[in-house]
Amino acid sequence: MMEISDEFTGDICVVSARGRLDGNSSEQFGGRLQALIAPDRSKLLVDFSGINFVTSAGLRAVILVLKKVKAANGVFALCAVQAPVREVLEITGFTSMLQIYPDRAGAISALS
Repeated sequence: MMEISDEFTGDICVVSARGRLDGNSSEQFGGRLQALIAPDRSKLLVDFSGINFVTSAGLRAVILVLKKVKAANGVFALCAVQAPVREVLEITGFTSMLQIYPDRAGAISALS
């Protein structure tokens, strides 16, 4: 089971996720993030420091959230992505579609 929490820092919704982003958790992850997107809340930052594994189902959930944020004219970014997960994002070409920041503080500063 994936643990997901969210908090607001100014107009940025910061989501922290912990666990494996796989077939078992991707629906929960995607649904929770999509529910946070609204016209008045369209900046979404996901702290990936607690995500240690991602599968194609997890990547699909990320893309679906990205599409919904873009449709709301918002911003979607990741921060603190662990090396093994970043490698998957690079191999699949996701790094060219996503804003990825080394840490949470830097991401919040850039998105503010």
